[in-house]
Amino acid sequence: MPKKKYIVSLTSEKKAYLERLVATGKNSAYKINHARVLLLADTNHEEGGWIDQAIASVLNY
Repeated sequence: MPKKKYIVSLTSEKKAYLERLVATGKNSAYKINHARVLLLADTNHEEGGWIDQAIASVLNY
């Protein structure tokens, strides 16, 4: 497996902001999808950071 180019480590405040952004759905699709990618790639996530291929398959990229 290739080494990750960017490591995403979100603070609890940033994570809460992104979760609100996704939950409200009142932003552009690009912004919401970017927030989803960051939340899934977060290394502080309870499941750890997802690999790029897993994120792409879940979000249908």
